[in-house]
Amino acid sequence: MPPPPCMASPPWPALLLVLLILNTGVAAGVQADTSTQEGELLDVRVFSLECLENTSCEPTQPPHLIEYFSADWCEPCVQVGEQLSNLSSDEAVVLQHHASPQDATYLPDSKLKYDHDFRLLFYPSIVVDGQHLLTGSRQALDLPTVMENETPTWSGLESLRVENSTLIWNASNTGTVSVWMLAPTAHQTSGKIHPAVAYEHATVNATEGSLVLNEEEIRENSSFVVLLEQPGRRSLTVASLAPTGLVDISDGQEVASTPIGSMFDRDFAMVVGMVLVLSLAPAFVIHRELMTGGREQKVPINDEEE
Repeated sequence: MPPPPCMASPPWPALLLVLLILNTGVAAGVQADTSTQEGELLDVRVFSLECLENTSCEPTQPPHLIEYFSADWCEPCVQVGEQLSNLSSDEAVVLQHHASPQDATYLPDSKLKYDHDFRLLFYPSIVVDGQHLLTGSRQALDLPTVMENETPTWSGLESLRVENSTLIWNASNTGTVSVWMLAPTAHQTSGKIHPAVAYEHATVNATEGSLVLNEEEIRENSSFVVLLEQPGRRSLTVASLAPTGLVDISDGQEVASTPIGSMFDRDFAMVVGMVLVLSLAPAFVIHRELMTGGREQKVPINDEEE
């Protein structure tokens, strides 16, 4: 009779199988992440409504692009909006997005940028030059420092001009050309005027070389921000070590001084820990069954062999 298997030995085959499954899943996840295209802001130009009224006009390149995501129901946004209204055109151009469906001036394309491109969670949020994130009323106070320490190197839109309501360009980089139309917009409750809220958006492939602007859609006192971008999700850097201060989440609930980075790290660690424990559970069950079965199958020594 062959000797019974050693039931007290660790269940290495089962453990190896579990680890192999885990490794396959992680590899598949990494492959899925790398397949997601990384977005990038390549160039920025701005021009006013007067450009459309002239025969020919050349848009200018601003020192910085400030994309400001706000909502009219967001109380902390009042303070941040007042701060941004004090910026001059020589310092930066402010592109204000109303990405909340609860706003009367909600723009779906702004929400797409909020959710997909930047993956934001809170109002107010400020994205500087397509790279740096400031969240909440307290971090917004660090905007002058961020602009002072950062000098974007934009390029790609060559020979950009406006002729007879048509935007014409030569692009040295591939990507998309987007035109955001901005206009002074009244706050839906206080009546205070936001200087430049996005109300329309058009985008084409950069290789098209031109885009006709529909004059019937253009509002009075409009301005225009032209972006050359690589489409895709952005990897934003947190531009301030200060607490966020007051923020609002999408349902309008105010949250005070939320350590966003720490919250994400904690939740991520908890999820990973739970996944690992659940993944190893089958190995523990197999080990227990083998140990229990080994004790039941032990056979006494045959006296006939003595």
